[in-house]
Amino acid sequence: MPLRDEIDDDWDEEFDADDYEDDDEEPTLPCPHCRAEIHEDAQRCPHCGEYISDEDVRPAARKPWWIIVGVLAVMYLVYRWTLG
Repeated sequence: MPLRDEIDDDWDEEFDADDYEDDDEEPTLPCPHCRAEIHEDAQRCPHCGEYISDEDVRPAARKPWWIIVGVLAVMYLVYRWTLG
């Protein structure tokens, strides 16, 4: 097996992993909040959890109007009952 060791040594000398550039590397950009490198197509930063763009932010859930009206009506009825 000495020949195989010579071939392996020659290959190690010719191939330097630092010189190898991977053209399939995913494009990254810095997170606007924490500046960590994230995937270009990410919607949220995996480091800080913030959304990358305003388009991706979910709107705050609003309570249905009928619940607010119902609560106000009940409060008015209690007010009228106690003072009336």
